[in-house]
Amino acid sequence: MAFKLGVQTYQWLAYADRFGSSFTWKQVCYEAGQAAWVGVELTGGWFEELPPPDEVMAFCESVGVRIVAFTGGIATDEDFESSRRKVEYLREIGGTALMVGPPGSSGVAPQNRAKTLDDFIERAKRFNEVCEGTGVAPGLHNHLWTICESEEEIRHFLDAKAMGWCPDFGHAAAAGADSMALLREYGGTIVHGHLKDALVDESGRWMRFCELGRGNVGLDWAVILHALDEEKYGGWLVVEQDQTTVTPMYDMSMNREYLASLGYEARIRG
Repeated sequence: MAFKLGVQTYQWLAYADRFGSSFTWKQVCYEAGQAAWVGVELTGGWFEELPPPDEVMAFCESVGVRIVAFTGGIATDEDFESSRRKVEYLREIGGTALMVGPPGSSGVAPQNRAKTLDDFIERAKRFNEVCEGTGVAPGLHNHLWTICESEEEIRHFLDAKAMGWCPDFGHAAAAGADSMALLREYGGTIVHGHLKDALVDESGRWMRFCELGRGNVGLDWAVILHALDEEKYGGWLVVEQDQTTVTPMYDMSMNREYLASLGYEARIRG
């Protein structure tokens, strides 16, 4: 089975925050469809706005998209319960994965970082058990500014086999990790994925995220996508840019064109 290519929606949320505007979940899904994407990972902030699953599915069908994943967290009991509800909702609408973000590193003393990660691993094991039998796979989303950002921390989490992996190649590369080495070693654990490019300064410090193919962190997307095919990964990979160069819809149209230029047009159509 071949992987499918979709779009992540955080960029719309960041754009709205930057300019003091707002988007509804319907607007976001509509614009994703207008940019010719089919699969949508809906950022968690919109979850509480969603009507019953049958209404969401009807609207999404009318604009030519489907929601395939949500974002979530499990760091607190409240987050854990919210993510459990998201998994149940995804099961109803035919979604496939929940992207699970680790706790942020702000306020975590360096000497407590490893223990905080180990505590998160135990919570991840519990949540993975909750998801069994639902058809929705939870996956770790490695991320800058969290207790799971470096290659060593990513490896530590994945070696614990707490849950699957939702790799974010842009975050990994910006943190100095060898994305291809991780992919070769842990490709079989991937349940969902984020395609993201990044710009760093001369000292290697993160500057911003950007359109695919325009970064300078050494991500060769043709090689990465080929490697995922060799791993026989058959789930969704979604483009997540986080920051906007022009507008979310325009930028995601550019990302779509870039992936199509690599020969993946059919994957974008799902």
